[in-house]
Amino acid sequence: MANVLLAPIYKDVYGEQFSSGNFSHRMKMQKLIYLLQEAGISIGDYNFHWYKHGPYSQQLQNDILVTNGDFDRDIRYSETAKIIVNKLTNILNKQTSYSKDTWAECLASLQYLRSNVFSLNSSDDSIIDELIKRKPHLSDIATNKLALKELKTMFN
Repeated sequence: MANVLLAPIYKDVYGEQFSSGNFSHRMKMQKLIYLLQEAGISIGDYNFHWYKHGPYSQQLQNDILVTNGDFDRDIRYSETAKIIVNKLTNILNKQTSYSKDTWAECLASLQYLRSNVFSLNSSDDSIIDELIKRKPHLSDIATNKLALKELKTMFN
């Protein structure tokens, strides 16, 4: 069954209509939902594991592929959810040396590594080294450090 919140929350955060036929949109959706879940906002019951582009949920992908584009649905966020969504919107839309989808991939991948591979107080350098080892295209050290800084303000 399609998750009717996916397209509206994508539009709220990224400011664009979601298209399930667009790989970049699907990847940004995967990273958005992962980061929201990490922040304690449940959009569905999605289990994420490490994949080629970082955290990935097959259940979410199934929902994404049947999303019918119900963009005009109003989402009524709790006060806590509103704060988290606003923070995440600011972080995901930050201008960096990476494209928007690569920036989302960087953020979600670093958070996944912080939560599932390293302890939250591991050194930034060790986490970034692991990211680059797993994803050589995410090799901009300064941008990766910025991503970790943003994640720490969001999740610590």
